[in-house]
Formats: sequence, C-alpha cells, structure tokens
Amino acid sequence: MLRLVAISAALLLAATTSYAQNADAIKQRREAMRAIGQAGGDPFRMTRGELPFAMAPVQAVLASIIENAPKFKAAFPDDSKTGTTDATEKVWTSRAEFNAIIDKWVVDARAATVSIKDEATFKVEYPKLVATCGSCHGNNGGYAPGLGDSFRRMRTPL
Repeated sequence: MLRLVAISAALLLAATTSYAQNADAIKQRREAMRAIGQAGGDPFRMTRGELPFAMAPVQAVLASIIENAPKFKAAFPDDSKTGTTDATEKVWTSRAEFNAIIDKWVVDARAATVSIKDEATFKVEYPKLVATCGSCHGNNGGYAPGLGDSFRRMRTPL
C-alpha cells in the first residue's frame, strides 16, 4: 500500500512539473505576443485612418517586434501543445518554416525602422510588415487563429 502511495505521489509530481513547464512556456509566448499586440494598436488604427499618423507608436511597435518576436522560436517546447494555447499543431510539425517566418518578421521590422520616416513611407512599408503577421495568423491552416481572434483572446488574463 505504501508503495502504491509513493508511486502515485511520484506520478502526480511528474504531471504537475510537466504542467508547470507547459504553463510557463505558454505564458511566456502570450506575454511576448501581448507586448507586440499592445504596441501595435495605435499603428493599426493609423492604417485604418482612425488615428492621425505619429512616429512614436510606429517606433514602439517595431522595437517590440525586434525584442519579442525572437522569443517565439524557443517558446513552443513539445510539452506546451496543450493548455491555454491557441497555437495549432503546425507550429510543431513545421518548425523550420515557423522559425523562418519569425526571422523574416524581425528582419523586416529592422528594415522598417530605417525605411519608415513619415506618413507616406508608413503607408507603403507598414502593411508589408503586417502581412508577415498573417503568415502565422491565418484563418485556415495557420499557426494560430486569425489576428482578430488572437487580439480578442489577448484581452483575457494570462
């Protein structure tokens, strides 16, 4: 009987540890995406004509992408496929493609820090950067739900 209790306790501890690792990875990637999403709110509204152009928010979202996007490459360990995540299985089955998209997004954000100088260049260059977002947030067959769904979900607590 004591042996059964010890084995059960060990299994429970292992499951709890696995879940904790899972929850930490999911939380890290949600925090990184939330930081990018929050910084991107005003530039998104600028593209829709809901806010006047301002350079500071554009610089802020570019800096957030450059800082946070690389974190995604390590934020999807195998033990984080389940839990409070919207990531699809494609993240794990197409890892090289996923990582290439992240790398491109960072390169494009760095280039945009140089090429976006005013409203005219913003209107040309920023949509190209946002198109990379759609590479992962596709409504069909993407790595995550569409952008609208993802932004709505980011409002929920971590």
